[in-house]
This record gives sequence, C-alpha cells and structure tokens, in this order.
Amino acid sequence: MPTTFQRARANERMLAVEEAQEQVLAAVAPLPEEEVSLGEALGRVLREDVIAPADVPQRDNTAMDGYAVRAGDLDGATQEHPAILRVIEDLPAGSLANRSVEPGTAIRIMTGALMPDGADAVAHVEITDAGRETVRVYQPIQAGTHIRRRGEDMLAGDIVVSEGIRIGPGEIGVLAAVQKSVLRVGRRPEVAILSTGNELIGIDEVRTPGKVVNSNAWALEALVREAGAIPRPLGIVRDTREATIAAFESALASDVIISSGGVSAGAYDFVKDALDALGAETKFWQVAMKPGKPVVLSTLRGRICFGLPGNPVSCMVSFHLFVAPALRKLMGQTTDILPPAVSVRMAADMTSRGDRRTYHRVRVVARDGSLLATPMRAQGSGVTTSMVQANALAIMERGVTHVEAGSVLPAVLFGMIGQ
Repeated sequence: MPTTFQRARANERMLAVEEAQEQVLAAVAPLPEEEVSLGEALGRVLREDVIAPADVPQRDNTAMDGYAVRAGDLDGATQEHPAILRVIEDLPAGSLANRSVEPGTAIRIMTGALMPDGADAVAHVEITDAGRETVRVYQPIQAGTHIRRRGEDMLAGDIVVSEGIRIGPGEIGVLAAVQKSVLRVGRRPEVAILSTGNELIGIDEVRTPGKVVNSNAWALEALVREAGAIPRPLGIVRDTREATIAAFESALASDVIISSGGVSAGAYDFVKDALDALGAETKFWQVAMKPGKPVVLSTLRGRICFGLPGNPVSCMVSFHLFVAPALRKLMGQTTDILPPAVSVRMAADMTSRGDRRTYHRVRVVARDGSLLATPMRAQGSGVTTSMVQANALAIMERGVTHVEAGSVLPAVLFGMIGQ
C-alpha cells in the first residue's frame, strides 16, 4: 500500500508541557495493592498509613554515656571544686535500674538506657573523671540535659509513615521500629517496550551502513527499572502497519506500553495508525518542547500507551517528563510525582532557536551555596553522549535565543545533584 506523510488528525494540537503532564496524570489510576515483607519494600509505594502502636522512646532515656544525676547536686561545680557523688549502680542499655538516685549519688548510665527514678539529668562522661565508685563532676548542668523524652520520636496513634510515600531507607528504619513486618504496597506496573524501525539492529548484530543499534530499548528498560516498574522488552517492530498493529496487540498483556520511533510525520511512521486501528483514544500527539516534540499518549483497553520519539535523547527526555510520573501514580505515589524543579546558575552561555521551549542537558553540582549547571558538550537530539553524567534539564523558554553564563534558569532534575 502506498505511504504518505502523516497529517494531524482533527482537533489535534500541540500542547504545552504542563498541559501534557496534566493529561497524562488524568489518564492514570493507581493499580491494585499487594502485600510484601519489609525486606522487599525498598522502592515500593506504601498503600496504607502506618500507625505507631506505642510511644518511642517508651520512657525517658539517656542520649549520652555518663552519669544519671540530680542536677541540683552539681550547682557550683568547677574544675577546682568538683561535685563529688557516690556511684551506686551501673546501668547498661536494655536494663532497668534497681535503685533510685538520691541526693549525693549517681548511676553510671550508657546511651539508650532508661532514666532511673530520682535522676533529672545526665552528666556526660567528658565533664567527669569517669570514676567507678565515686565520680567527680566539673561543671553544673540543667535539669533535662541529655535526656530523650518519652514519645519524642513517636507517640502512640501517630501516623509515622503515610500512604502514597515511596519507601526509602529512612522509612524502612521507622517501619522496623514499629515492628511492621508486612506492608500493603502498590503493585509494580509491567511496561512493554517496543522499538520501531527498519533501520534498527540488535546489540549483537553486525552494523552495516544505514543501520542503527537499538539503544532505546536498553535505555528505556533501565529507566523503567529506575522508576520502580517491571520492563518487558518486546524487540524490534518493522515499519509496516500490520507489524505495528500486531506488536501493540501483543503488548496489551502489560499495564503500560512504550514504543520508540514511528510517531513523527514520516511516511513510515505507523504508531498512530496502529493505535487508531485498534480503537485507541489518542489524547495528544505533539508537545511544544525540544527535544521530544512528537509524543503520543493514548489509552487502549484500559492500558496506557506512550509513543516516544526515536531520537535517543528525545526518547529519554520524554520518559522523564511524562512516563516516569505516570508510573509513579500507577504505583500509588501521591507526593513528588513530577520531577523536581530547581533554579540553577549557568556555568556557560547557551543558545536556542527560540521556536519552542528547549530542555538543555546539564550537569548540576552544588557550589558555594547555589546550584551550578554546566551544559553538556553537544545538545542534538541524537547525541546519546549528552546524557552521560547529565542529571538535569535546564529550560530556555520559547522566544529566548541566548542565555549568558551566570544567568539563573529553571531546571528539572532527574538525577542526584553532584558535588
């Protein structure tokens, strides 16, 4: 069948990035939840509020190694005239005191041990002579010094980890502290990955003139894993309408479908045709951004379909801006769904055609109390090396064609800030 260049369908228009992101999130509903053990919970999204069953600490305890004392016994203590107290007991963490602290006495106490009756402060060992039978204390302290109060960390009934949070090491520690061994979390979406194009070859094939290694599939698989989802690579799809329809039909076994390539206006770009043939509802086709203008969002039989550009950088940038937020919402995340935005100071000049918003790949580091962004050497949408060490996208808005070094720009982070 003869091929023609793709034309915009009725009512199709180019969307602003923010509007496209809104449509993506509106099309996504969280997947069902499942139970996992605490040891399997890192990186998952919590789907329940976790309540503290008791106060933590359960009683007042010491924050320092030293001596449990009555603060009044140390009034006027100096290096020359220390307060001298009789040590009546040793108290390691995990044990309870057998005696109370009376005037003129002290209990040697280790960090974390519960405060004995009668004591209202802890003289840390550094201000004492570390005595065993008697202790000399060389300076006064106030009541309450070095005491962790009951419930200072958690109060019984408090929500200590909220539903919708992605579980990190800090959350794991809190969940362990409240003895939450089994958790309800969002199911991890399975993501089918298709790569379209007659020019593509596999990573182990011999590259001949005109052929391109299918790097997008590998990059997308890594991005999907990084987002917490499960990739399902389905290989290369040849540039025919029939092959593209069959590939999408097969991919419907997954929760999300990502294709790369075949979404522009070329005569052999069949992704939109295939989605139309299968009855998909296409939400948008083009976004006013560079790189990554041709991005398709469709829904098909309860599945979310993303058609991403074939140029490697366009593909990855589009993933960060649109696909990753969708995956976060699918897992039930309610905070930090969109990538974080920061202000950066440019380390070098940058230029743009100014015809639409441009996302420049940059390396952001912390310098002298601010964030310094260095543009990557080349900014072409096919320059894969521009993503190596890049951790952010500095934004030049439409109509801006030149930015001088030292200027402050907004940037979208997709990696850890460097040092």
